[in-house]
Amino acid sequence: MKIEVIPDSSFFICFLDDIKRPEYIVKIFSYERFSLVLGRVVNEEIKKSKNYSQIEKTLNSAKSFDYTKFGEILRPFMSVEEISKGEHEVIATAYVLNFLGYDIIFILDDDDARDLVTRNLKEIASKMTGTVGFVKICCCDHSALRREEAKTILKLIMNSKFRVKREIVEKTIREIEGC
Repeated sequence: MKIEVIPDSSFFICFLDDIKRPEYIVKIFSYERFSLVLGRVVNEEIKKSKNYSQIEKTLNSAKSFDYTKFGEILRPFMSVEEISKGEHEVIATAYVLNFLGYDIIFILDDDDARDLVTRNLKEIASKMTGTVGFVKICCCDHSALRREEAKTILKLIMNSKFRVKREIVEKTIREIEGC
């Protein structure tokens, strides 16, 4: 069974602009068990990257999901302005696909969005990860990345402008060494 992977724009920007290794996006989403789900808002956000063309073919094969039809489900937790943001598109998409019975992983790096899920949407919180955690999942739980590739990515992230605590990356590298 395929796993629907729903990344936020920060995941893509990390690979495109922060570590400048878009080939890893192509590799990850070439893995036969992963099915990329891409919303319109996230796609518009990442189109601004000068390296977008390097992953455009991969993104063209992604499943699109128009969450705006379902955005009202999350209305009690978010304002109208928040619902139009990429993070919230990811949350709404994850919520609906999970409700429909899909196996999902959704990637959020924004602390406020993660807190919203943890506080209010406990039924999907265990399916949420960040970019660093997803690299570990790709390596340790699936064969989408080899151990050395995952460690290389994480070292690049640690030395980039991507916002993540150094301790989190170092801990994840240790965990990858042991998986």
